[in-house]
Amino acid sequence: MEVSEVLKQILVAPPAAEGPGIPATFSRIRYVEQQMSEEEQAEFLRALYLRALEARESGSMDALADLLDEWEEKGVAMAGARSRVHDADPTPPWAHLSVPISKAKVALVTTGGFYLDSQEPYETDGPERQGDWSFRAIPKSTPRDRIKVAHLHYDLSGPRQDINCVFPLDPFMDLEKDGVIGELAETNYSFMGFIQRPDLLMSETAPEAARRLKADGVQAVVLSST
Repeated sequence: MEVSEVLKQILVAPPAAEGPGIPATFSRIRYVEQQMSEEEQAEFLRALYLRALEARESGSMDALADLLDEWEEKGVAMAGARSRVHDADPTPPWAHLSVPISKAKVALVTTGGFYLDSQEPYETDGPERQGDWSFRAIPKSTPRDRIKVAHLHYDLSGPRQDINCVFPLDPFMDLEKDGVIGELAETNYSFMGFIQRPDLLMSETAPEAARRLKADGVQAVVLSST
């Protein structure tokens, strides 16, 4: 077996890895597999092995946690440096709310990676690891157990238990009942925030989502990130 295949098997989370703590750990070291050379991956595994021995001898996991923090920071920095930067107008357009918020139709847009079980899941790495700049339309009336999440770059244990911690459909439906907002839009939207082609997001999918929101009479949008 090639060295690259061995490293991938060690560093990539198994499909069934959904137990407590597992998604968070693998989402952190995923940067090592995605962004770093084989030599750097081997260096990480050597350091991980030594820190694990230290943790066993000392009975403390602090040094191991510090190692994960250190390598996660390296991976995030490398991902940021390699992302395509798209020049944008430093002064974005501003639209004033035309009605009181208590009468406005409000939509939710999230980058949390949510989709319906009847929809195609996101490509979490994307072609040539460019991510996925598509979106999914999520009706507010969808049974919550039909809303799934796919993302490799944040801890999914929370939204797997309760989507509202990232995609707060139910709290906004409560705001509608209480008269704080006019109504929550029937259709809300999710992106998967690992987008290495912001140029395609800005030229293709974001304008299409905006067009749909406008056609639906949405007057305000709340963005939720991860």
